[in-house]
Amino acid sequence: MILSILIPTYNRSKFLEKNLQIVKQHINKIDGYNTIEIVVSNNCSPDDTDEIVNKFIKANPELNINYLIQETNIGLENNALEVLKYAEGEYVMYLGDDDYVDILYMQGVIQQIKNHKEIHCIIPSFAAVDLTGKQIGGGRDLKQGSTFHKAGFENCLQNSWRGHQLSGLVLKRENLYQTYIDRQVGNIYLFIFFVGYCCLNGDTYHFTDHPIKVTVPGQENKDWNYGKDGLLNEIFDNYKKLPVSYFQKTLLQLKFFRIQSSRLWRYIRINRKTFFKAFFKILFSSKSTFLFKIVFPFEVLRQYVAEKIKKHS
Repeated sequence: MILSILIPTYNRSKFLEKNLQIVKQHINKIDGYNTIEIVVSNNCSPDDTDEIVNKFIKANPELNINYLIQETNIGLENNALEVLKYAEGEYVMYLGDDDYVDILYMQGVIQQIKNHKEIHCIIPSFAAVDLTGKQIGGGRDLKQGSTFHKAGFENCLQNSWRGHQLSGLVLKRENLYQTYIDRQVGNIYLFIFFVGYCCLNGDTYHFTDHPIKVTVPGQENKDWNYGKDGLLNEIFDNYKKLPVSYFQKTLLQLKFFRIQSSRLWRYIRINRKTFFKAFFKILFSSKSTFLFKIVFPFEVLRQYVAEKIKKHS
């Protein structure tokens, strides 16, 4: 098996059904019946997910489908680990139940992993779409060209932060699950660890030509939220557990914050009190390095001053 498409799902049966149909069409077009499997983990969904998946399996006996059913809700992290644990492909592609992959992206992925065995990670661009699938603006890396990155820390520094978005991520499966367990990682942004680990150990292809369509339903429709610190403590857990030096961990944490500082500044839209609570929670994060804690206030001040200058220029 070359590729396992991993779909952890919860309570989105209509989107999942559409997604499975799209994936089936792609597998048919590239004649991937013997080389691609689909692994779905139903995280105890209260809707008709079980009925939808079983109906799909029965209607498509030619597909390799591994359907996992959780008797209780095991959470986002564990559900994402379940599909990885039971995957059999040399590579795995994560796919959100309400996100959609282009046929040209899937074809390109298969081509790359067949021709370049040194690749451990493929990272897509993405375009935001609404609940109807219409592009609504926003996304990531849409104007960047596709590039290769050699294995090592520089690759990890440039690309590991992109693991914040799971859909379309392709990872070499060997030792990935066991390494996550052995290093005692534990957070809902586990894909940052996966990408970082793969970047350290193999080459990365930043494949931006065919963006993944990522559904943006609004925070009120998500089954998680940004908490009181933009979930930065969760994210920093990944960098703390990667096999890199103390100084490199600090660089990774600073890189992520600089790129996704909106995770802090979003609280200023509520009020200053909430903002400063978030600031101090990040400052005293148990997962960040002491060096990050020293630099962090100066970085926030730099961003504040830069924004003020921008507004008055």
